[in-house]
Amino acid sequence: MTSFDEEHLRGALHLIGDEAGREGERVVAAARVPRWRRRRTAGWVLAGAACAGLVFGIAFDGDSAGGPAGPATEGKLSAEGWVACSQVMAEGEVVSVEEAPEAGRVLLTVAVTDWFKPATGEKQARFDAVDPAKDGAYPRWKPGEHLLFVIDRDPAAYVTSYRGDTIAEVRRSIERALPGAAGRACTDGGRGDV
Repeated sequence: MTSFDEEHLRGALHLIGDEAGREGERVVAAARVPRWRRRRTAGWVLAGAACAGLVFGIAFDGDSAGGPAGPATEGKLSAEGWVACSQVMAEGEVVSVEEAPEAGRVLLTVAVTDWFKPATGEKQARFDAVDPAKDGAYPRWKPGEHLLFVIDRDPAAYVTSYRGDTIAEVRRSIERALPGAAGRACTDGGRGDV
């Protein structure tokens, strides 16, 4: 599994954990469970996690150079579909992160060095984004931090951000997918025929 795949899996698991731990839901004390049943349950949980990892690995298959790829005819998440379903893909340094007027959102200002989608843009751009720290899903970005970030078309989705060594791999995946994504509409979240 590449670091690109691990980053997406980590994000998915954070979102699942956030949903499971929402406040305001009533918690009922569980009855004492026999040890044999706990072991069997643990086995099923591990088997389920392995299946989820396998499904995720198949859905987000990597090609020989790493990164998202896969023929659309197989229903895999394709790099072209990912690019087509993204609103913004860019790289640069965080200038500031400020509270937005709407709760749970921030204003992210970035000094953009490379625009991927759209192909061009302002040297310093400001984005209204979901606050990554609102549910403890991710740490909030810091001024001076270098990121490659992807903003989904869904305004309620977290911004996907890549740091460090992962940036080069993701950049290559995006650059390879851009020609195939040109002119495509996002109709099914990047799976199959976009």
